[in-house]
Amino acid sequence: MAAGLTRFDALVVGGDGLVGRELAMALHASGHAVRATSRRSGSDALPLDLADPDLPALGRARFACAFICAGITNMQACERAPETARLVNVENTLKVMRALAQAGTHLVFLSSGQVFDGEIPRPEETTPRRPKTVYGRHKTAVEEAIAREALPAAFLRVTKILAKTPVGMFRTWHDALRAGQPAVAAANMTIAPVAVEDVAQAAMRLGLERRTGAWHLSSADEVTYAEAARDMAQACGLPCALVRGEDVTEAQVPAIYRHRHAALNAGKLAAALGFPIHPAATVLAELFRAFPRHDSSARTP
Repeated sequence: MAAGLTRFDALVVGGDGLVGRELAMALHASGHAVRATSRRSGSDALPLDLADPDLPALGRARFACAFICAGITNMQACERAPETARLVNVENTLKVMRALAQAGTHLVFLSSGQVFDGEIPRPEETTPRRPKTVYGRHKTAVEEAIAREALPAAFLRVTKILAKTPVGMFRTWHDALRAGQPAVAAANMTIAPVAVEDVAQAAMRLGLERRTGAWHLSSADEVTYAEAARDMAQACGLPCALVRGEDVTEAQVPAIYRHRHAALNAGKLAAALGFPIHPAATVLAELFRAFPRHDSSARTP
């Protein structure tokens, strides 16, 4: 190693995102020297914007492993501006990965179940990829480059990542039910939830153990969004009767965003790493325990 370069156990690219933040905390809690990047100014993190990455800045330190968690993850944004998204999600992501690999860094790339079309139940790592979205095609392109260029990398495909606070549709349902309003949830769309803490732990294992190739992390099965909304209502003491399961239409949610099957087969992760794979209901129940509960006995003075 060149003289004067600082060594770190790990680099988290995208350290202020949901997964990156959790991963950085998990690495630090395990006693590892970790550095995170951010594209936001005023942060203590290493500046790195995948729209225009400063590769020489990465070369001022050495990292045993790096976790690539940054990118444009909003699927609608990728559809609206596919070339802009490809620059960030594929071209510049690979530039960063190649630079790190050349310096001897082992890589973990955070991929997605969106590389599949959702028509095959619980696809395995070897199942042919058939992405329906621009976002899924971007993830596929990076996975293919990893294999083609023999980069020292694992890629972890994950399903729906949830945290212990209501966000997205769960926040919408939670707020509606607390206000005594109906919560409308899709009866013809499925979810295979995983906790962000589990994503961080799985990625950390793959990186620190220098694993390579494709890996899946998913709940063992899937539930409809309507079932998830009812489970949330029950766990939070909210009126389950106000949850309405309805089939969404093409106008509401285009078919490219709707998967008949959301779960992946995560048996490889369980067998090789002894990693626990939980049923969807178990994952949701654990998360919902941390959601704000409705006190039905409370009265407005």
